[in-house]
Amino acid sequence: MSSTTPARAQALDVLRVLVGRADADFHEDQFEAIEALADEHRRTLVVQRTGWGKSAVYFVATLLLRRRGMGPTILVSPLLALMRDQVAAAERAGVRAASINSVNPLEWQDVLSRLHADELDVLLVSP
Repeated sequence: MSSTTPARAQALDVLRVLVGRADADFHEDQFEAIEALADEHRRTLVVQRTGWGKSAVYFVATLLLRRRGMGPTILVSPLLALMRDQVAAAERAGVRAASINSVNPLEWQDVLSRLHADELDVLLVSP
């Protein structure tokens, strides 16, 4: 575990709300990915196995950035089957999320209106 910094403590607080456990901690390299996105404003490629917690990286970084006045996050994922689960997980954590994909074309206009009105924190897009 890396040393405790104010940025890490703030990210850990968000993670614990996200997963609903007061004893939650980051997996190896999760905080470093969040830090690269939220604090260093770097493009970051995260390649990890299923279940590692990539969604936690996206959602924690998104909430930290939104708290700092940044705009919504756009998450592009080829995994259409996981979109619904990711939107539900985001909303449980207080992240306002929606998706645009080939399954919901009738919802696109509403989703884009919400995005333009700054009513979304993350937009998940599946090509």
